[in-house]
Amino acid sequence: MVEEHFFENHAQLFQALASRCEMQLMRAISQRGNASFFVSGGSTPAPLYEALSNSELDWSSVGVGLVDDRWVDPDMKASNERLVRESLLRNQAISATLYPMKQPDVCAKTAVDRVSALYQSKLSWPADLVILGMGPDGHTASLFPRAEGLEQGLAIDNPNVCCAIQATKSEVTGDYTERMSLTLSALRQSHELILIITGAEKLAVYNAAKEDKSNVADCPVSALLRDEDLTVSVYWAP
Repeated sequence: MVEEHFFENHAQLFQALASRCEMQLMRAISQRGNASFFVSGGSTPAPLYEALSNSELDWSSVGVGLVDDRWVDPDMKASNERLVRESLLRNQAISATLYPMKQPDVCAKTAVDRVSALYQSKLSWPADLVILGMGPDGHTASLFPRAEGLEQGLAIDNPNVCCAIQATKSEVTGDYTERMSLTLSALRQSHELILIITGAEKLAVYNAAKEDKSNVADCPVSALLRDEDLTVSVYWAP
C-alpha cells in the first residue's frame, strides 16, 4: 500500500518529514531504549539529515545504518558513508553511532555476510525507520535494473540483510557500479519505510512504477510500490 504526502515545495516536504522521522525515532527509544535508522545517500535526502542533526533526540541511543553504498573508500566524494557523516552525524546528532557498509574487503560480495551479521547484531532489527530514494531509471537503494545480483536482491525469501550489486554503467550509476544494498526482504521487514522523490521527471517514473505491470527487473522500485502487504510512505515535492 502506498501512502502519499505531496507538498508545494521542498521546504514544506522536509519540515514535515523531519517531524515524522523524529517522532518515529523517539517512539522507538521510548519503547525499547534504542532506535535503528537506515539512510540513503544522494543529494535528495541531505536536507532531511541536516534538519534532523539539530533535533534534540537522544542520539546516543540511535544506531545508523546505510541502505546502500558504493564500494569506494569512505573519504571519497562518491561515498554515501561520507555524505551521512557530513550531513547527519553532526550538531546534536554527533553522538549517534554509524555502522558503515564499506569494509576492507576487496569486493562487496565477500563482505555481504559480515555486514548482514553486523546490522542484525549491532542495530535494532527490524529497522525502525528507513529512508529511500529513487532514480530516474526506477532503482531504489542500489537495486538497479537488470544489475548482476538483482535477482538475489529482490528475492523476498532471501535471509540476508544485504546483497552485492554490480550495476550496468549509465548516467545514473556514474563510474562506480559495484555496490552493496539492503535486500528487498530486509526492506519489507522495516517498521517505517519512507520514499523521497522530487521533481516532475521522478514523479512520472513513480506513477508508472506504481501502475505498470512490467517485470520488476526493469523497474525495481515497483517491487515495493506494488506490494499489498507493505506500507510505503511517499514524500514528493516539485
